[in-house]
Amino acid sequence: MERLPISAHYIKASLNLAKIEQKNGDLPLIKKERTVLVYKPAENQLIFVFAFGVVTLFGISDKKEVAKFLKRFGKGGEEELAIKVIDVAPEDYVVVVDPEQPEAVEFDYVRVKNLSHDKIMIVAHMLAQSVAIDFFDRRAEEMSERFERIHMNLAKKGRVVMTRREIMQTIGTSGGIIIFIIGQLALLDKPDITWEEKEAETLFVGLRKMYELDDRFSSLRFKITQMQDTSELMLDVLNTRRAEFMEVVIILLFVLDIFLLFFER
Repeated sequence: MERLPISAHYIKASLNLAKIEQKNGDLPLIKKERTVLVYKPAENQLIFVFAFGVVTLFGISDKKEVAKFLKRFGKGGEEELAIKVIDVAPEDYVVVVDPEQPEAVEFDYVRVKNLSHDKIMIVAHMLAQSVAIDFFDRRAEEMSERFERIHMNLAKKGRVVMTRREIMQTIGTSGGIIIFIIGQLALLDKPDITWEEKEAETLFVGLRKMYELDDRFSSLRFKITQMQDTSELMLDVLNTRRAEFMEVVIILLFVLDIFLLFFER
């Protein structure tokens, strides 16, 4: 029986895989896909670099070595969605290789019969998605706290303190998060290997259930939908206020025009 660590780290809003591949030619690249690069720095060590900003390290536990790789791949990062990356705790897990025991997904480890790249890829991807959802959930919480203060001010003073620009930015950012999760994070997609191998399918389903990815995504989508609805309501309030102001201006101009016409006579 062998126990190997695996950890997922959110380091950037997104990672430019083409730039990373170009700058890390000294590392053995064993797999290249549209959304992930897989490196093998040593035996029983794999590094998964995901385009959605997460680096998953398998078989690497030394803190200095982990920090070195994260700093190295972080140089290929991009800032997207007009958000700043905040500190998110890494997702740590253990892969147990035991050919004599049935494969199983447990709370603190996953047990496999053999150490295939495809199985490790599934584990790495699930951990990466989990830590990415944590990041976006933190962002949603920050936005929710901001909206809570706005609602309190609205209840006390009866007016909206957000500008039209800020509301439009909120609508754009929240909508961008959902698009990012469905698109780059591919949270709703199944890996191709799960359609071909029953063991891979069982592993995928078990990890997805254990990390509650579907429930967490539904919760995140609900929070963002609520904020979008609130933003649109506030935008309607501002538009109404703007329309009323324009009506007052038009009336004043009309009165002024009558006043000037009266004096001309």
